Amino acid sequence: MAAFGWTRSLHHKMGSRNTSPSVEAVVTILQQWERDMGSAVDPVPTINSLAEIVERETEEYLGQDPDPFDDRHPGRADPDSGFGLVLKTLFKDNDFMNTLVNNYILTQERDNIELVTAACRLLIDILPGLETSVVFQETDGIVERLFRWTKLEHEPLSSYATGLLAAAMETQDVATNYREDNSELVPQMLAKLKCLRQQMERERCHKAEEEVGVGLDRPFACFSSPDGTSSPVTTPTKVESQIPSGTKPTDTGAGDVGLTVANGPGNTEEAAIRTALPPSGRTEGCSNGTPKSTENLSTGKRQLAPDDDSSSKRTRTEGSVPPTAGMFTSPLKVPSRAGSSMSLSLHDCSNSSWKEQVPYLIGRHQMFPLDLVMKQRLILQYLTPLGEYQELLATFFELGAMDLVTYYMDLRNTRDVRLTFDALKWLAALLCHKKFAAEFVSQGGLQKLLQVHRPSMAATGVSMCLYYLAYNEDAMERVCLLPHNVLSDLVDYTLWLLECSHESGRCHATMFFTVTFGFRTILELFDRQDGLRKLYNLMSTLQILRTDDQGENMTDDDIYASRQTTKHVCTALRRYFEAHLAIRVDAMKRALSRTGGGSPVTPVPPYKAGALTREAMMGNMEMVVEHAPVRWHWEPAQEFFHLGGVNLLLQMIALSSEWRNYGGRSDTIRAGLDILAILTVTPKAQLLLCEPVTLPESSATIGINIILGMAEGEHLTTPDAEVQKAALQVIINCVCGPTNRLGGGVGRVGSGTPRRRNLRSGEDVLTKMWHCVRANNGIKVLLNLFTVKSPITDADEIRAMACRALCGLARCDTVKQIISKLQLFSSGEMQRLMKEPTLQEKRQEHLKFVKYAAELLERISGKPVLSGYEATLAGLNRADIVAQTRIAYNSKELMQLIHNHLLQNGMMETAASLQREAGLGRVSPHHEPIRHSAAHHTPIPMAAAPPQGHKLVRVPAGNMGASTSSPLSGHLKFVPPMSGASRTNRTPHFVRQKSQTAGGNFMPSPVMRKQMMKTSPAPPSLDNIVKKYLAEQHSHCRNPVSTCPPFSLIQPHHCPEPKYRRQAPNNVAARLVRRAAFPIYGGLDGSSYDRQFIYSRFRPVRMLRDPEGDSSFTCCAFMPSSFYHKYVALGTYSGELKMYSLISGTEEGTYVCHNCAITHCEPSRDGSLMLTSGSYGRPLSALWSMNGVFTRKMSIAEDNHVEFSKLVQDRVIGTKNEIAHIYDIQTGQKTLTLVDPDLTNRYNKNKATFNATDDMVLSDGVLWDVRSAKPIHKFDKFNGNISGVFHPNGLEIVINSEIWDMRSFHLLHTVPSLDQCQVVFNNNGTVMYGAMFHEEEDELEDDWLKNTYGSSFRTFDATDYSPIATIDVKRNIFDLDTDASDHYLALIENQGNMDSLSVESVCRLYEVGRLRVDGEDDEDEEQEEDEEEEELDDDDDDDELSQEEMEDGDGEDNMEDEENLDEEGEEGGDDDDDDDDGDEDEFDIDLEDSDDDDDLSDIDDDMLFALS
Repeated sequence: MAAFGWTRSLHHKMGSRNTSPSVEAVVTILQQWERDMGSAVDPVPTINSLAEIVERETEEYLGQDPDPFDDRHPGRADPDSGFGLVLKTLFKDNDFMNTLVNNYILTQERDNIELVTAACRLLIDILPGLETSVVFQETDGIVERLFRWTKLEHEPLSSYATGLLAAAMETQDVATNYREDNSELVPQMLAKLKCLRQQMERERCHKAEEEVGVGLDRPFACFSSPDGTSSPVTTPTKVESQIPSGTKPTDTGAGDVGLTVANGPGNTEEAAIRTALPPSGRTEGCSNGTPKSTENLSTGKRQLAPDDDSSSKRTRTEGSVPPTAGMFTSPLKVPSRAGSSMSLSLHDCSNSSWKEQVPYLIGRHQMFPLDLVMKQRLILQYLTPLGEYQELLATFFELGAMDLVTYYMDLRNTRDVRLTFDALKWLAALLCHKKFAAEFVSQGGLQKLLQVHRPSMAATGVSMCLYYLAYNEDAMERVCLLPHNVLSDLVDYTLWLLECSHESGRCHATMFFTVTFGFRTILELFDRQDGLRKLYNLMSTLQILRTDDQGENMTDDDIYASRQTTKHVCTALRRYFEAHLAIRVDAMKRALSRTGGGSPVTPVPPYKAGALTREAMMGNMEMVVEHAPVRWHWEPAQEFFHLGGVNLLLQMIALSSEWRNYGGRSDTIRAGLDILAILTVTPKAQLLLCEPVTLPESSATIGINIILGMAEGEHLTTPDAEVQKAALQVIINCVCGPTNRLGGGVGRVGSGTPRRRNLRSGEDVLTKMWHCVRANNGIKVLLNLFTVKSPITDADEIRAMACRALCGLARCDTVKQIISKLQLFSSGEMQRLMKEPTLQEKRQEHLKFVKYAAELLERISGKPVLSGYEATLAGLNRADIVAQTRIAYNSKELMQLIHNHLLQNGMMETAASLQREAGLGRVSPHHEPIRHSAAHHTPIPMAAAPPQGHKLVRVPAGNMGASTSSPLSGHLKFVPPMSGASRTNRTPHFVRQKSQTAGGNFMPSPVMRKQMMKTSPAPPSLDNIVKKYLAEQHSHCRNPVSTCPPFSLIQPHHCPEPKYRRQAPNNVAARLVRRAAFPIYGGLDGSSYDRQFIYSRFRPVRMLRDPEGDSSFTCCAFMPSSFYHKYVALGTYSGELKMYSLISGTEEGTYVCHNCAITHCEPSRDGSLMLTSGSYGRPLSALWSMNGVFTRKMSIAEDNHVEFSKLVQDRVIGTKNEIAHIYDIQTGQKTLTLVDPDLTNRYNKNKATFNATDDMVLSDGVLWDVRSAKPIHKFDKFNGNISGVFHPNGLEIVINSEIWDMRSFHLLHTVPSLDQCQVVFNNNGTVMYGAMFHEEEDELEDDWLKNTYGSSFRTFDATDYSPIATIDVKRNIFDLDTDASDHYLALIENQGNMDSLSVESVCRLYEVGRLRVDGEDDEDEEQEEDEEEEELDDDDDDDELSQEEMEDGDGEDNMEDEENLDEEGEEGGDDDDDDDDGDEDEFDIDLEDSDDDDDLSDIDDDMLFALS
């Protein structure tokens, strides 16, 4: 047996050696075995030699104190261990392993017992590295032989076979197939175990007799007794009675427990054991449980591997719930619900030598020769996997399994910690049964379990027993009824396991607390012993949560184990705060019931587990948020804040989102968010979410930003619904609290000091949270969740929670103003969402969404929302106007209608009398009023104004007799107010009827009394019916007014449309005529009508393409007219900048600017400079000089987009992600950097730009003051790509589809058609073009293809953002630019992707204000262009280019075709001599030559000339 050394030094020694002599010896033996194969050499010596080497390395490996529940290969658990290297060497030799199993064990004759015994010995030695399921399932006959050898053969083969059977029974299929054999063998093993125990006791008694008078042979023995002398040892009369029945563990102070033993002759053996037993205090340097720092424990080598739960399912006790396998390779045996733990600490100092401590701290592992301890261990290992099966429970009870396990768990009896550990594993399996767990607790088993020595390997086994016991709720109730000192020891023991045990012990202890926090007794003891700090430290010291390295040097197994620890700690903390919150809410309910006079609330007994379901927690949080004061002091939360727990949780949530290969990532994040949700019922936790959180790479973010990211699902590869709901609950708690909370107080005013505002009032906290959520784009996140549809089972709940959060956020005036302009509320989209749920089975969740949506609409509009409404702000405003309208009508018209009705029913005399008394004129008997068909107008019930003096009430849908599809089913009813007389006349009538029926002694029940108190609605009067009819007519008006003349019952009602006297006519010719009377534009809105006329007409006039066809265009820019008015610059995919003549259409120059695609080019206004940007490479952007020679003037290495300043083009602004840089053109130096990490929006396509006066910059959705280099305002983010541009009027900013006011920063409009469109204004800023540019490696390419306008560009009136026209080019648009005169438009149109070699790329020029002539289409133009270019090469005739652009190369034939298509029949070939009429420059004249001179073209020319 190898000698033991100190654990740490031995580990250091092993880790530093380079070669292993054992491996070399194994290799030599295997080589010799191969040479001896086929000869008559006996293999037994070879096998025994290998077994000796393996056993020596095994004992050395166990001396390092590995985690006993770590079932990984030793070479994986500790790559430097010799044991792992030896096993790898053996398993590499497949011939030897196959021979060992198939020949030496299975095919040997019965008389060769020596070879079989040696083979079994070696096989059981190498089990830690063996795949047992393969050996015992795929090898036929081996299990049967093991059963036979176990029953019949003699030692040591019987014990070896028992050990191999124990490994085989770990496989569920094997245990199931041999159920009957196990039923026969278990009683025999129990009987054998009892015999071995008695034999061990006799040997120890005999050994004790020999030592009498000699003393214990150990150093420092004199310090074992208080008087300084060794305690005498006498033979005990009975070993079982070591602990007298009257003794109890007593508290000895600082968490240690002493054992009170009566003095007498029967206790001498115990005194000797106690002398030899090492102390269980928290002494530095001890093995296994040595009190290392939590950090060292969490980052040590011996971590546990991932677990596959699929192989661990077995037939369990009824009602058993399998605990999570956690970090264990082999599955944990699952209890029904059990649990609790604690340990015996004898001394704080040790006077024992290491030789005496070894059995109690590490134990012995001796396979040859077999001693009694090893034989008993092998039997216990066999019984452990069978302890879970229900059919064997009766056998265990009958044969005294309880007494056996109680005996073996006492180290004073076993004197070997590994024997005790195996017994504790068997106990854990038996605790799966409710009956056994209850019996174990009732017989004092828990007290004995807590006496297991710590630190030791057995203490880790105790952790598993406590965890299994905790899962048995009935057993835990019995535990909670035990004496207080026992429960205190239980909590103390488990807390010690959190800090000092193996990784598996920490895992079991954490899960024990997770289950038992529901019991108030355990929870209070946990708090008294500073448990929260110890549980927090277990996670806070993990290396993977450090922001500096995050475990860069850790192995995969260590990282996995740390992640498992994080998940278990978060789960335990969640249950901890849930339990505390339930207790506090229970007390709050009792207080409210006393003050409110309600029925008293019965508290939950301390020994009972409280209800900690998700629904109960949601109710508890709502109650605390509504009723708790702003200065509410919650002790557990305050302690957690003091420890920095909120910051740690936020870091954990942010970091764990990157754990993509970890299966428990979602559970970990959800647990952390649930903790934050509970904590945010306190204002302090809400404020902590507004603080910055440090993340890796020296980055920091606001805590609420992390929560919003989880709610949106952007940090997870696949959004998890449970994580999203947990994050939304945090947001709801932060923004939906009451504005006026108790204890808000007003700041005190001292003499001579200014008045200080109390920053901790409820309204102040809410205001800060509203601002923080909005600043981190919370509105965008919540609005996006309105339309979520996956996963479909949770979509309705997520939508309802998002609507509730937005409803709370809308109490902020700024937020309310912003969302009132959004398309969701200004159109009918909200009404569409409210009609039907995403999943019909989730109608209850949908009703919640409808409730919060109605509340949100009421809050935004300030108008009440009723059933049957139009869920738009315009509809609500219109309904409010109708409700305020005073309905009046001509009473004589009503009399006429009644008169006609009487005549139709044959009541002539009554009709004549009515006509006479009402003074009606002669009315035709067949006259009928005009009827309004319901087909023309859809009635809007909510728009009907209630008659004056009447109340509008909602009648539940259940009283309507018919169901409707709308979630707000029901109808509206007008209830007239009752006078005092009517109430007094009606109420006694009910009582009188009942009293008469009951003979005067009737006493109405409370339900009937409530019915009697209800007012019965009076039948509607004719006046009410008529007013309702007229109000419904009024609601159909497009623009209703509140002040109306009397309504007519004969003629339909229409409110007048707003019309101005000097309104410009829609017809363009009429406007031109009216210009003489109403200059300048022919009347009001004339300029708008002109823009709609001009910018809705575009005619393609020229296509520019590469003659060689090997260049794909990526961007375009018109050159300034002052110098290069005849050219357009085109960037290419190859990095070249090409100049094309607008007159000839030929390439005039090529300049190499980048080695990648040019994404942007912009010339200066004077044409002397050119800016270009590339997609990658260095430099990304450059400034070029174009004065005679095209040369690089300045390189901008890191900015991927650059622009000139607007007013004076002496500066360049560049963009790098969210950072904006400003450069001086003259010096080429960077003058300013604009970035604020706290305000960044992180747009994917951010492009910084100057305003018209160059004193402000818009970058990443943030407005900057260039002079002070400080941010002015951050605009809310509603998209992820477009960062925005300035409007040329200098008053507005356009960010995607949102229009913002630069003066008040209010949201003015939303233009849905601009969504994801790049915006280009014309030169006078009255019209803007919008197009979705298809860019290289566009992440949103799928969205681009699905968009209706993906291949179109649109024009908008820039004064009111009304759409003008949509032009579909049927190709990908890469860029768009307008010339200085706004007469022409250039588009880069590509067919296919830029990286395709067969891409068809052209730059198409469009003439603004002209319609395409009938018969022209794009394909003909392309063919004509090709033929045109061929003729140009032959003739070089530039004078005919404009005509050839629109005609075929054959000239005469194509002109004949054009004549056939022309309505007027005029020829188009006679235009060459008439080019110089009416236009200012040569380019315009050339382009006009391509038109057929028909009457329509002449009219267009005249109109355009007049309009311009």
